[in-house]
Amino acid sequence: MTAFSLHPFPGQDSDGVSIQGTIARTGQAIILSFFLQGNLDDLVLPAATEQARCDNLWQATCLEMFWAEEGKKNYWELNLAPNGAWNIYAFSDSRTDMRQEERMAAPAITTTRTPESFSLTAELDIAPLHTANTPLRVGINAVLQHRDTRLSYWALAHPEAKPNFHTPQAFLLRL
Repeated sequence: MTAFSLHPFPGQDSDGVSIQGTIARTGQAIILSFFLQGNLDDLVLPAATEQARCDNLWQATCLEMFWAEEGKKNYWELNLAPNGAWNIYAFSDSRTDMRQEERMAAPAITTTRTPESFSLTAELDIAPLHTANTPLRVGINAVLQHRDTRLSYWALAHPEAKPNFHTPQAFLLRL
């Protein structure tokens, strides 16, 4: 299991929020957990409802994982919303040929909310795409929607002048 911490894009204030998590690969599954704490009253975190595949989740609060096989240009994007909505997209190269990844089943998602914290854990079966020993590069990110409608962008690192979760330089973890 690998622990991580996300940081807001330079110039964006954390507004008293912190995002930590863990990621682990167990056989043919990835288990990804996010833990938000602090001033959550300033964030839009819709309550869990029916888990459904939805588009454009990144336009509001969205917890994300990007991953690629080591040495390859194609990659995938997992979007997870606090209400249980999700989607997985495939790309042939950076922001190129975006399409919904139909070979993947819905991740198993659990959420917990307290006045001071929010957690989301997703278990994703990657067997339809990768063999058990395929090395993966992973980027972890979040978009947070604030009650004043602005969005803040969080990542392991921000290697470009603008927020860009798709850049291979942001895929810093290895599984």
